[in-house]
Amino acid sequence: MSKLLRVFVVEDSPSVLDSMLVFLHIPGQVEIVGLADTEEEAIVAILAGSPDVIIVDLNLREGNGLAVIEKVRRAGLTPMPRIIVFTNHASPEIKQRALQLGADYVLDKSVEQEGLRNTLQALRAG
Repeated sequence: MSKLLRVFVVEDSPSVLDSMLVFLHIPGQVEIVGLADTEEEAIVAILAGSPDVIIVDLNLREGNGLAVIEKVRRAGLTPMPRIIVFTNHASPEIKQRALQLGADYVLDKSVEQEGLRNTLQALRAG
C-alpha cells in the first residue's frame, strides 16, 4: 500500500498557490503540511516539520527558491525530503543550477502541471 505523502509548498503568488492546492488535493494520497511565501519562512518551517516532499518556486516574495534548496540540503534532514522545483523560469541554465544545488526534479509551471501530479504519484508509490 502506498503511503500518504506529506508535501510542503513554497509559492509567493496567491492565485498560483490556490490553483496548486486544488490541483494537489488528493485525499488519502497527498497532505499539504505547510505553506510559505518567503525563503526564511520556508526554511524554518521545513526544518521543523520534515515533509516528504517540498515543492518550491524560484522567485519568492523575499529570498529565492535556489537558496531554499541549498539550505535544506545542507541541513542534512533524515529522511531527506524530495525537492521539486515548480517554476515559470525553467530555462536549461536554471534547471542545471537547481539540480546542482540538490533539486530532484525541475518542472515548468506553464506546461507541466500534470507532470507535477505524476511525479508526486510516483514518489508516493515508492
